Amino acid sequence: MEKNYNTLRDRLDKLRKRGMDIPKNREKERGVIKRHNYYNLINGYKDPFLVNKSNYPAHADPNEDFYLPGTTPSHLEALYMFDENLRRIFLERILRIEEHLKDVIVQSFYEHHTVKGTNKLVDILHRESEYLRRNYYELTDVTTYVVNERSGHKYTVIGADPGRDATMMRKPKPYKIKKDEVYHSLIAILYSRIGQQRKKNKSISSYIDKHTYLPMWILTNIMTFGNVSKLFEILTLDVQLLVLKKLKINNGTLTNELMVLNASRIIHILSLFRNSCAHNERFYCNNVHTPIDDDFMGYLSKFPQSSQINNLKGGTTYLNQRQFKKIERHRHGIYSLMFCISLFLNKTELTKLKNDVKRELSSLSISLPTTPYQNVERLMGLDFDWYSNLTK
Repeated sequence: MEKNYNTLRDRLDKLRKRGMDIPKNREKERGVIKRHNYYNLINGYKDPFLVNKSNYPAHADPNEDFYLPGTTPSHLEALYMFDENLRRIFLERILRIEEHLKDVIVQSFYEHHTVKGTNKLVDILHRESEYLRRNYYELTDVTTYVVNERSGHKYTVIGADPGRDATMMRKPKPYKIKKDEVYHSLIAILYSRIGQQRKKNKSISSYIDKHTYLPMWILTNIMTFGNVSKLFEILTLDVQLLVLKKLKINNGTLTNELMVLNASRIIHILSLFRNSCAHNERFYCNNVHTPIDDDFMGYLSKFPQSSQINNLKGGTTYLNQRQFKKIERHRHGIYSLMFCISLFLNKTELTKLKNDVKRELSSLSISLPTTPYQNVERLMGLDFDWYSNLTK
């Protein structure tokens, strides 16, 4: 159905009919609707304030939203501002990780392929016509299967189809990583970016004009985090492991291939949230869809259900349904993003991140009624003692 333009009065009347508290003598609440883009504020941040349809009052239109009693535009604005502050907190960390990761990838690539400066490749590997050649990358397709056990335990199998046994909730579906396609797509993007930057970036054009090539350490500066994610994915295993060693991401409980696969997933998650922040998208309830193995860097131990799952792991007994729903919400919420970021932080830095998030949540809890605030925590996957569970 087509949407017609509505005046401010139309919008206010519509919200009042849907249960929002907007007194006609309260300029503050009317001013909130004036200040913000209606779609971004109302449609973007209404969810925690809505009544469940099964509990609608008799006079409410069942085809429209209806707000919890006492909800005001100021409440939605408070959540809007909370989300803005949250983006800033996370983007600051992700940008630092991006910069560090680029540097480590370049170091590891050159250390491995030049055997720390003793190889004849030293003389040519700084040219993009050399270091972007396919023989420096692992381009064999990889098939993976994410196994969901009845216990709630999650893990990945690489290669052979694991089939299905009594421990699994369902037969896992194959997911193929087409590395050759990733390589060709990335190369096309990188040469395009070099061309673009040569036109608009004087330092890049001057370097190329003078040297006729662009070293990897300069190229990575103009690569997006998404490009870096793809680059890591197609590096040879030896280079990938060297990257993880430098980053201190290796807990020794998984095979090298599974360690690298999960690290690649972590980098991918960070790149997606980095884009979300950069485009000012709604952040607080953004979902993590990329799976992380429970045995990767103690991931499962960060959840309050870990002991129950470990007791049931490998068996045929189902995890309690209520607990299963809870951990799934935690896995897919902002909490998992915090875990991803924590891998790149020391203990002090992680405490600072947690304190920053806790401060914003405390401020929001003062601005919102109890039910909407609890709904926000649920949507973020933070409706448990996340502060104590997320440790180094």
